Amino acid sequence: MQQTSVAAVIVSYRSDDRLFLGLDALAPQVGRIIVVDNDSGAVVTGKLKDAATADGSKIRLLLNEGNAGLAAAQNQGIRLALEEGADWVLLLDDDSVPDAGMVDALLAAYADHPMPERIGLVAPRLHDAECTLKSRAYVSKHAFDFRRVRFGPGDVVDDVAFVMASGSLIKAEVFRAVGLMREDFFVDYIDFEFAFRMRRFGWGLVAVGNAGLEHRLGEFEHKRLLGRDFRFNSHSGFRRYHIYRNRMRVWRAHGLRMPAFFAFEAASIAIDLAKLILLEDSKLEKLGAIGRGVVHAVLGRDTKPAA
Repeated sequence: MQQTSVAAVIVSYRSDDRLFLGLDALAPQVGRIIVVDNDSGAVVTGKLKDAATADGSKIRLLLNEGNAGLAAAQNQGIRLALEEGADWVLLLDDDSVPDAGMVDALLAAYADHPMPERIGLVAPRLHDAECTLKSRAYVSKHAFDFRRVRFGPGDVVDDVAFVMASGSLIKAEVFRAVGLMREDFFVDYIDFEFAFRMRRFGWGLVAVGNAGLEHRLGEFEHKRLLGRDFRFNSHSGFRRYHIYRNRMRVWRAHGLRMPAFFAFEAASIAIDLAKLILLEDSKLEKLGAIGRGVVHAVLGRDTKPAA
């Protein structure tokens, strides 16, 4: 499998230097890079234009006048990648930096799979500088099975239930079969919904230990409570609203086909709320955002994003 058949799609929004570290690390690994910028401001946009000019035709830059949302921007890039004949689309966030050889490792795992024709997505092992991200895959072989599985270099995990969008290498034909990302989600749980939709259409997902991606999940914080150190990632009220609204949308659309997922979600919510109440700042604002997200999901309402 050739790297030239891979188009990367990166969505940028108010990005920092990690975006450009990611571009440098990615450039030798793929055939082309499509950056969709959701109005990151003059400084970032200027740097992106310079990068696109310096790399000739390697980097394609799409500029939105405002924040179109993660899903809509992903779809812009995916459509362009498909129009230009890509066989694979690699999705990346603007704060993700691929390890050397990540794409080769993903393609190799796909080629070595005993049933590659059923595999629609291969994903890397995520890690971060603060060591808050654990090397785990979420596996589901049937409706009542949902497990966290530790994996590392040398491991390939099959029957994966969902993966983070960033680092996901997806066959072009998957998009033609199952559709694109749900733009009404705007941000958060887009990858859950897409993965579950893939599984409904019979596509498999695989996690690859030899492929590494440095990723940042939320804002890193370090707090002390009762004499103990806690290192964790947190999200703003804006993000919490979309997380809780969209997770309920995912439950409604896919939960009955995977009832074991509800137990996983219940534990995740309990941990998230405990962390918010005990450790995070702006508690009332964030709890209010969660409440609005739940109510809007129940009522089927959308709100115009304020960030």
